[in-house]
Amino acid sequence: MADRKTKTFPIDAVMSTLTGFLVSESGIGCVYEVLNWMTGESVYTHQIPRISREARPVLLAEYPDMQGAIDEAKQVNGENWRDWLATWTERYGTEIAVPVMNIAEHERIDPMSELAEMVPSDRIIAIGVEKP
Repeated sequence: MADRKTKTFPIDAVMSTLTGFLVSESGIGCVYEVLNWMTGESVYTHQIPRISREARPVLLAEYPDMQGAIDEAKQVNGENWRDWLATWTERYGTEIAVPVMNIAEHERIDPMSELAEMVPSDRIIAIGVEKP
C-alpha cells in the first residue's frame, strides 16, 4: 500500500465489507463508507454486492490472511458474530487501512443503468425534480 492512498476504518466495517456478513453495531452504513472510499463514488444499495466482489481481491492483496475471515464468516450467526469479530480485532486491532481501488480494479457503472440491467423496466419509476 506504499503507493496507494489509504484511510483507516473500524475493523467491523472492513470485515462486513470483505465477508458479506454484517458484523457491525453501526449497521450497513459502515459498508457504504468503506465502498464509497474505495471507489470514490456514492455507492447505491444494489451496487454493494458487485463492488464488494471487486473490493475483496484488493483487500486480500494487502491482507492475504483475511481469506480466513471469509472462510470462517460462513459460520457466523446472530449469536456468535461478536466472538468471531473479537478474534479478528485481536489480530488486526480496532482499525485497518483500506486502499482506494484503481481503474483496473473497479468498473464504474452508472447506478441507474446498472439497476435497469437488474430489474424489469416496468418496476423502475424515475422521479425528476424540477429546478426552481
